[in-house]
Amino acid sequence: MSNIVDITTVQTRSDMEKVDISKLSPEQLPQSIYHCVVTSARRYSNKVAIKYILDGDCIGPKKIPFSKKIIHQLLKVTKGKSFAEPYREVTYNELSTSVTQVANALNSLGIKREDVTSIILPNFPEMYFSLWGAETAGIANPINPLLDAKIIKEIISTAESKVLIALGPVPGSDIWDKVLEIKDQIPSLKAVISLFGDDIPQSSIHKVPVYGFKKLMAAQNGDSLLASEPTINDVCSYFHTGGTTGLPKLAKHLHLNELTNAAQVNLISPVSFDDTMLIGLPIFHVNAAIATGLASVMNGSTILMAGPSGFRGKNIIKNLLPIIDNFNVAFMTAVPTVYAGLLESVDKNKQVVKKPDCMKLALCGAAPLSPDLQAKFTQVTGIPLVEGYGSTEGTAVSTLMPVNSIAKETAVGLTMPGMTVTIGEIDSEGQLVRLCDTGEAGEILIAGNNVFPGYVDQSHNENLWVTTSDGQKLVRTGDLGKQDEMGYLSLCGRQKELIIRGGHNIDPKMIEDVAAAYPSVFLAAAVPRPDSYAGELPVLYVTVNDKGVTEQELMDYMKKNVPERAAIPKCIHIIDEMPLTAVGKLFKPELVCQEIKDVILLALETTMEDAQISVEAVPDKKLGIIATITVVSSDDEAITEEKIKSQLTGFSFNYQITHSQSINNVVS
Repeated sequence: MSNIVDITTVQTRSDMEKVDISKLSPEQLPQSIYHCVVTSARRYSNKVAIKYILDGDCIGPKKIPFSKKIIHQLLKVTKGKSFAEPYREVTYNELSTSVTQVANALNSLGIKREDVTSIILPNFPEMYFSLWGAETAGIANPINPLLDAKIIKEIISTAESKVLIALGPVPGSDIWDKVLEIKDQIPSLKAVISLFGDDIPQSSIHKVPVYGFKKLMAAQNGDSLLASEPTINDVCSYFHTGGTTGLPKLAKHLHLNELTNAAQVNLISPVSFDDTMLIGLPIFHVNAAIATGLASVMNGSTILMAGPSGFRGKNIIKNLLPIIDNFNVAFMTAVPTVYAGLLESVDKNKQVVKKPDCMKLALCGAAPLSPDLQAKFTQVTGIPLVEGYGSTEGTAVSTLMPVNSIAKETAVGLTMPGMTVTIGEIDSEGQLVRLCDTGEAGEILIAGNNVFPGYVDQSHNENLWVTTSDGQKLVRTGDLGKQDEMGYLSLCGRQKELIIRGGHNIDPKMIEDVAAAYPSVFLAAAVPRPDSYAGELPVLYVTVNDKGVTEQELMDYMKKNVPERAAIPKCIHIIDEMPLTAVGKLFKPELVCQEIKDVILLALETTMEDAQISVEAVPDKKLGIIATITVVSSDDEAITEEKIKSQLTGFSFNYQITHSQSINNVVS
């Protein structure tokens, strides 16, 4: 049964307030993630909970390529491995059994309520089994498989994980190589569970033993838990934040947080229990884990997993519309690059587009959606595309845009039922000065049962909360925004991404929106370039779909169209590929690092003519970004350092100087 009031019918804050939020009370919610899974299994039993396709060639349940079936059978018979299975279905009963088995397996390996299990898996159904099983036994810590081994090691060490569930030695994946590189270097780690892998006993070579996933799960009771169920106020997960401001932080979630946000989504969603939800974002990210994953299970819907690599998988984007149609998908969520890629594929392959029969709505999140892309997608596909806003700190979703919006300017939606989203003026000490008036920009502040209790590292919690005059405690998001009289939230950029030019605050989104409206521009990212006089200057990086376009042509356009003179980019770089995180967000630190590197080399080239200099700039956990200047010089080290410091005095970035006998790949 569909909701009477949902995102297809609401238009204002007052409409949203008509939603019955009694279902969001802790007493009305499932009492744990496990309780949610088991309750849905009792209610829907043999209904399909999860459908899974290997890649974009598997465009329908009855349209699986014969060659893929043969390859799967050969691998299964000759090696006993099923990682190449082209199509799978998991019922609600089977889901409940698998989650129970994972929880019991972890208990058998010593995991208790406050112990952590890290998970490094692509989007196989086992990722959901492992996530919800780990949340049942203790605390789950899903990790981005694309991260460097050193960062993965840091996350696992910070979480003090006792068990790691990871993809085993599978062709085309380097996950197992990373695991072997780091597993014996993590003091807290006691066991590794290898999906599609085999047992490796503890030895002098392997200090941490490895258990094959299939064998270990087969030995577990799938009907009931060995240990007691968690409660709604227990910590269930540590999600690492995958934003654009540096190295990951671990955000704690309670069962209450995740269950509340899943229920909030379901309260205003047009998706019913007999609909299918397409999931192509990585499950280590809160959207696929909670806003679409857990919400679907709570709702009794069917999840369609778009392969291990999700939207990045072979031919997924190319065949996305047939997949949606053949699997009767009603709802999907993705990032702007996915929707832009789909339109590019349609244009490139001259596809004739017919709106998929069952498709109700598409949602864009995790990165700002340009109005031009939104309008074009709906025009070409016939599918309504709306934008949402959220964060790991708010569990997943904080606002959602109505399908029939009446917002007067670009916005990201109305506040989710049962939570608070407000705007505040924050001083330099991180304290709340006052709540902002309607239409006034400030920092976005959030509160509610979906809002997390804080980060694992206590140092990250400093100045995280502010308190209003009436005693309400609010979490600072770090995002800048404003709300209009109807309750629509508009983003004004991220506080830490502001480009400050001579005391003038420049919103990079304003520059990016202008650039994105140019027909040849595909993606745009505005970042600060350090300047000894102005502090920072705006520069623009773009990718284009027309190789004939020039930087001068774009600069002429920007000069005419950027509304603030100070915000006109100092220079524009056309690059082949924009740095992105695993979930498709622009990874701006890489671009900022390049600007810092260029500025240092330019500043030193005249005064350090007799020296060889190499510069590397990287994100740093404590300092944000730090540059390392390596020097080969015949001068005394102290004199050399004084020369460098004199040239860099006017800059505010962090740097360190090292001395070497020689430098490879020198830029002098």
